[in-house]
Amino acid sequence: MTPEELVEKLYLVCLGRSADPSGLVNATDVIRSTNDPTLVLKSILDSPEYAARISRSRAVDCGREVGQAVALLDRRLRIVDIGAQSLAGESHSYAALLGILGVQVVGFDPLREKLLERADKEAFPGLTLLPFAIGDGSSHTLHINNDDSTSSLFPLNGAHNSCFDHLATLRAIRTEEVTTRRLDDVLPEGPVDFLKLDVQGSELMVLQAAERTLSQTAVVHCEVEFSPIYVNQPLFPSVHEFLTSHNFVLIDLLIPNRYHYIVPSGRSTQDRLLWADAVFFHETSDSETLAVQALIAASVYKKPTLAEHLLERVRSNAAQIS
Repeated sequence: MTPEELVEKLYLVCLGRSADPSGLVNATDVIRSTNDPTLVLKSILDSPEYAARISRSRAVDCGREVGQAVALLDRRLRIVDIGAQSLAGESHSYAALLGILGVQVVGFDPLREKLLERADKEAFPGLTLLPFAIGDGSSHTLHINNDDSTSSLFPLNGAHNSCFDHLATLRAIRTEEVTTRRLDDVLPEGPVDFLKLDVQGSELMVLQAAERTLSQTAVVHCEVEFSPIYVNQPLFPSVHEFLTSHNFVLIDLLIPNRYHYIVPSGRSTQDRLLWADAVFFHETSDSETLAVQALIAASVYKKPTLAEHLLERVRSNAAQIS
C-alpha cells in the first residue's frame, strides 16, 4: 500500500471523507520522512473535525425542546450566510435547521464560481445566493489564495503562518479589486434568525456596517481568530467587544482549531489555538426571538438547559400578559 493509499483509508475511516489535496500532501510527506503512519493517525484523531464528528455521534437529545420551540413559531426562519460557499467535507453550521421549519437562506460570497457549485448541489426554493463581497461599502483588494476557502480582503501574514502546519502552505495566487456592499444596504428589513459569518478576518468590518441588521438578529455564528493569520486583521477581542456593546452575549467557542509548530523533530501536537467559531445570542425579552433562540440552542448547538431557560422566559412573558 502506498503512503497516498494509506492516507486515503485513514481519512475515510476516521473522517468519513477523502483527503483534501493539502492534507494528502502533508500526511504523505510525514509518512515518507518518518516511516511512522501513526503520526498521521494521531494528527487526524486530534483534529477538530474528528472531535466534531464524534461529538455529533454522541449528541444530547434535545427533541423535547425543539418540539416546544417549533410550536411557538408560525413563520419561516431566515438565515443569512456571509461567506456562503460550500466547503469540502463540511456541513453548514445551520444545517440542523433546514429540515425543521421552512427556511429562507440568503447567501453572499464574492467568488461567483463557488456559489454556482453550491447552487448545483443544494438548490431548494428558499435558497438565494448573491455574488457580493459584504463589507463596509468601500473598494478593497480581494486576495484569492491557493486554498480558496482562505481568500480574504486581508493579505496572508506569511511571517506568522510559516511557523504552522497547513498555514505555511498558503499563498495568494491572484488579486481582484472588489467593491464591497454593506449588509444593511443589500438585505431587506426583517428578522434575521441566524447570521453566519466566515469571511477570513473581515467579520468586524461586516458587523460594523450592519447595525440595523444586528438589531433584528437573534444569533450570530462568527469565525474569529486569536492570532493574526492575516495582516492587520481584527482579532477575537475586538469582535467580542463590538457585539457585547450591541447587547449580544457570548455563548460558546466551537470547533477550536489548533495547529502544531513546524519543528525539526517533526512532532505534530496541536499546541496553538488560532481560530474558532464564536456563538453570540442577542439579549432580548421578545418572546418570538427567545423561541427562535431556544430552537437554535436545541437543534444546532445541542444545549438543552439553554433552550429550556429561553423557553421558560417565553412562558414567563405569556403569564405576565395573561
